Amino acid sequence: MEDKSPRRRPPLGIVLALAAIVLSAGSATAWFTWRAISPPEPLADFPELEIEGEAVPEGFEAPTADPIEVPDLPETDVAQTPTVQESTLYWLSTDGETVALNPATVDLPAASSSTDALGLAFADLMSGPEADGVATGIPPETELIALSVESDGVHVDLSEDFTFGGGSASMIGRLAQVVYTATALEPDVPVWIDVEGEPLTLRGGEGLEVRQPITRADVEADFGVVAPTD
Repeated sequence: MEDKSPRRRPPLGIVLALAAIVLSAGSATAWFTWRAISPPEPLADFPELEIEGEAVPEGFEAPTADPIEVPDLPETDVAQTPTVQESTLYWLSTDGETVALNPATVDLPAASSSTDALGLAFADLMSGPEADGVATGIPPETELIALSVESDGVHVDLSEDFTFGGGSASMIGRLAQVVYTATALEPDVPVWIDVEGEPLTLRGGEGLEVRQPITRADVEADFGVVAPTD
């Protein structure tokens, strides 16, 4: 016998809900598939914007700190030792009976004091000339015992060999060499000349009296030495 009782249909709401789920799943699948096969769109290249005017908003005041006061340092007087870069020594050239002096420059190490400068010049003077056309009246055995620059002038102490040998011209020449070389840095200062610690006042048998102290002007006036043209 055929069952003719009516079949129950599902409620309409359930049918619509299931249909929505199916449609949503299909749409999502289609969207992901399209993104996978489609190339990404390039990003727009926006130009850089230049903003005119001050970056700080109008009316803004940055905090300020009180200025730091630095006390003035007291001025100090630093004693500067005078330095000498060169000095001069004097050789001889003879023209008959006239004794003439020829200057020669001596290069010195940097930061040389006056005493060191004159000491180096005298060391070369005691060694004798190397150039042609000049000579020395100082005996080669002569040694410089001491040299100092004092408030009253330049003090030079020589060995006794300074007084040996030579005639009047040689004696005058060597005396002039010592005086002019000792006053190379300050031409007008007096020179005190000692021999073995004793003042040189009289040149033995030559009868040459030497003033103490003696200056360049004395050498020119007393012995007729021709002043060099430095």
